[in-house]
Amino acid sequence: MQICRITQEKLRDALELVWEVFEKYEAPDYEEMGIATFRYFIEYHNMVEKVRQGEMRFWGCYLNNYLIGVVALRTGQHISLLFVRDQFHHLGVARKLVNVAVDAVSAAVPPIRAVTVNSSPYAVGFYKKLGFVPLGPEKQADGIRFTPMRLSI
Repeated sequence: MQICRITQEKLRDALELVWEVFEKYEAPDYEEMGIATFRYFIEYHNMVEKVRQGEMRFWGCYLNNYLIGVVALRTGQHISLLFVRDQFHHLGVARKLVNVAVDAVSAAVPPIRAVTVNSSPYAVGFYKKLGFVPLGPEKQADGIRFTPMRLSI
């Protein structure tokens, strides 16, 4: 497995992976509005602009040049997207991607002391295993269900 930054040229592939995994694992827990909100958020024309402006940074995990997982940081310290193809769940891919994101946050100047995430209901247990702590109860905004979480670094 190799993890590297995802450039604009490979962004479409990353977003397709995100949508594929979201549809299978997240969408069943969301209302129609939440699914539409998420779909709009990850549309290429929206996301490529965020990447160009430096608002979003993406990394991908590749196995023999096949993209198997994606993580994205927003505004320096917030994990905005973390998705792994289902056949690669429970193999440490998501953990490795989170570690890359945490390392990127740790390298920030001036130092940033925490990584945040708005975890989907599906991923709360995973983030807890990595040391993230909930900052409150589950919330809902624009049809998206999430639990705000934080990892001190």
